[in-house]
Amino acid sequence: MTGGNLVSVTDSTGRADVEFARRTWKGIAEAYAALRLPIKLPVALVIEKMPIMGATESTKDGHRLHVASHAVAGGMLDGLMAHEAGHMVRIERRHPSHLPEVYGRILDEISIPAARRQGFASVAREAINHVEDIYADDLAIRVLGQERDLAPFFSDWIRNSARPAPSRWATVGNAVTIAFALGNMARHGVRPEDGVAGLAEAFSRNADVPSVESFAASFRDLPDSDDPAVVGSAMDKLLRGVASEGLRSAR
Repeated sequence: MTGGNLVSVTDSTGRADVEFARRTWKGIAEAYAALRLPIKLPVALVIEKMPIMGATESTKDGHRLHVASHAVAGGMLDGLMAHEAGHMVRIERRHPSHLPEVYGRILDEISIPAARRQGFASVAREAINHVEDIYADDLAIRVLGQERDLAPFFSDWIRNSARPAPSRWATVGNAVTIAFALGNMARHGVRPEDGVAGLAEAFSRNADVPSVESFAASFRDLPDSDDPAVVGSAMDKLLRGVASEGLRSAR
């Protein structure tokens, strides 16, 4: 079986346009192959009701691509699949951003008071997910083309996160998400929609999270490298910044 081919498609809703999903995936897989970034392992597609747009589960034997039913019908399926395919390529090629042993060592070396470890762990996992997303998007945007307007999608991330949270760590988590969206747009030369940058600045000021700007710079400047030491150093800087910001009010 050729890598990247769909070995199965499951529509748990019974209402999705399965053939459209098949065609869309085929086009994305072929586009990655044309960039000499072929997906080597087989892929199983599952269309289901889920709160997020999609996710990928990967093992040594293949990938399981979960796609929300509303994503199939919502006009964003190719973008979602291009993004998830980017994760697959990064995982197969063992990019440091997607290696648990790389970020696991970093987390082990960050000292967090016992009472605050759970809060930090949640935000750190979110930051790591965003790092993985940055590297997946680096590939996805090459596949989709620079003409794709990404500003509405990432601006919505900022609008949805620029709000008070019930705890300091949750507030820092919102800041990390805002910074991810800002950094990803800046990385690809995309301008946020009108008013969004000001919304992020107001959140940073009112929520007392001045690190939004430095977090955004960290996401923007993640190194284009396959070297675990180079990528790990950038992740270390980001995660230590997250820890410092989360603990700052407790000092």
